[in-house]
Amino acid sequence: MREYKGIFSKMGEQLLEKYIEDLKKELELKPDDPDLLFKLGISYIRLGRTSQAREVYNKLKQLDSQKAKELLDMMYEV
Repeated sequence: MREYKGIFSKMGEQLLEKYIEDLKKELELKPDDPDLLFKLGISYIRLGRTSQAREVYNKLKQLDSQKAKELLDMMYEV
């Protein structure tokens, strides 16, 4: 399988950045929404922002321990 680099990976990164901004806006209205937090954490992981994903995990584990565990597993690819 061919790996696409260059413009395609940059486009994907930009889309994720936009998605993160949209999620943050939604979280301003619903700061304790576990689904939004989970999506935000996954987005950070995909961009390699582990420290930000950990921050989301810490908040998520207080709201939904199952989603927090899933996020943690994804962070460490368990």
